[in-house]
Formats: sequence, structure tokens, C-alpha cells
Amino acid sequence: MRKLLNTLYVTSPDTYLSLDGENIVILKNEGAKIRVPLHNLESIVAFGYTGASPALMGTCAEKGIGLTFLTQRGLFLARVSGKIRGNVVLQAAVPHCR
Repeated sequence: MRKLLNTLYVTSPDTYLSLDGENIVILKNEGAKIRVPLHNLESIVAFGYTGASPALMGTCAEKGIGLTFLTQRGLFLARVSGKIRGNVVLQAAVPHCR
């Protein structure tokens, strides 16, 4: 059975996402604003000019936590995702199952 997890939405402009142990730290104006444990998250969506540390991006990829960057208006910029799960051959043979 799949555990339902949360999505973290970062909507405050000019923030920086960092990794501290097993926590994501949202920094604004050189100070820690909020800490969220990674084990509670399935994905992170960041709006506006938001930076992320390479350590956080790598950990998100390893743990299968989607990290998506969007413009302030919600247009797609980039996404960090981990390894593809499931049978890749089957997914290629049946494209509508993705």
C-alpha cells in the first residue's frame, strides 16, 4: 500500500532551498524561515526566483521526491526527479499507462 505524502509549495519570491540533515530549510534574507522533514514530502513545487542547493537536488533525486521550478505565474522551468520506477519495457510498450 502506498503512503500518501504531502507537497510543499514555496510561493515566496527570492527564497533559497537548502538541505540540513534530513530536513529542507527555506531561507529568506540570509535567515532560516522554515524547516520541513523530507520524509513527509512527496514533492516540492517552487514558484518565482527560487534557488536550491545541489545537495538538496541530489537528495530529492535519490529519495524520489519531485522538485519542480515554475515562474511566478506558474509556467514550467525545470524538474528534478529520481530514477524511473517500474518496468521500463512495459511502459514503452503501452504508452497510455504512464
